[in-house]
Amino acid sequence: MDRCAGGRLMLTERAATVLNVLVGEYLQTATPVASDEIARSLDLKLSSASVRNTMARLTEGGYISRPHVSSGGVPSDLGYRFYVESLPEHPQLSTKMRESVDRDLAHTEPDIGAWSKRCAAILSSLTENLAIVTAPRAQFPRLKRIQLVFLQESTALLVLVLEEARLLRKLIPFGKNINQLQLDQAASRLNDSLGGLNRYQMQSNSLELNQLEEQVKEGSVSLMREAETTIEEHYTDGLRRLLSQPEFSAGELARQLVQLVEERDLLERVLNASGQTAEPAVFIGAENQEEFLNPFGVILCNYGIREGVSGTICVIGPKRMEYVAAIGGVRHLSAFMSQMVLGIQGNVAE
Repeated sequence: MDRCAGGRLMLTERAATVLNVLVGEYLQTATPVASDEIARSLDLKLSSASVRNTMARLTEGGYISRPHVSSGGVPSDLGYRFYVESLPEHPQLSTKMRESVDRDLAHTEPDIGAWSKRCAAILSSLTENLAIVTAPRAQFPRLKRIQLVFLQESTALLVLVLEEARLLRKLIPFGKNINQLQLDQAASRLNDSLGGLNRYQMQSNSLELNQLEEQVKEGSVSLMREAETTIEEHYTDGLRRLLSQPEFSAGELARQLVQLVEERDLLERVLNASGQTAEPAVFIGAENQEEFLNPFGVILCNYGIREGVSGTICVIGPKRMEYVAAIGGVRHLSAFMSQMVLGIQGNVAE
């Protein structure tokens, strides 16, 4: 093994093989992997002595750690990263598993919230880790239509239907008596001029309005502003599965996970870490932007329409996770949710 420009050891074919076998064994057992175990896995292609020498170099290069020379090896963040980058370019679920997932989704209620919730449950089951799926939303939501419902003499319920299949509601006190006919006329006129617009376009619309219509427009703009800043709705599944794994026998890691699930602003920062990517992004240990996630592996992928209606699918688990199933599951479910969003957008366009 030679050193590259950054001082890190470049792996020979033998070292790469030993490291990937070691990581694969550790993913299954969660216990340090001995040289004898690796030699047996390689079916006598390398002797135990050769494996030990290779493990010593891997330790020197920072790919594995060992408490002492004779002990087994445990992958480091760098070792996990090498393993992930050695996987097929686009890890996929098996055909049988994809068919099972698709059958499950086919029986889910045709509602974007139900799909998001079911995807979280499926992904958690596939990975035995914490899965998070955000409901799709637009960065700058567009209005589909306004509805006004008479409640009492001077008050109405304003309902906005957004193009991303989201509803916003607000009570509007008009300060004078109104009736449902007036409300219907106001909604019809505003829908003709504001339908399909985002908040900024609604504000700049120069249509001459009467007092009632102006109040409805102002209320609609206010609701649209709130929709842009509200933390997106999300669905989580698998916290118990994750906490049952060996890494979480210590209470501190469990506490950090519960804090993540409960604190929405913290969760939002984690979910935004991937930027806008249609391919799963993998963050291992210290690669995570949030320091409290350094003990974890995180896989994130956006779905939907870039710079349009979109959401995020995420898996959080120990660094010792089945990366093929996790990456493949995230990719498959992201593709499904993207199709659902495109279907909704197509219906809106019609």
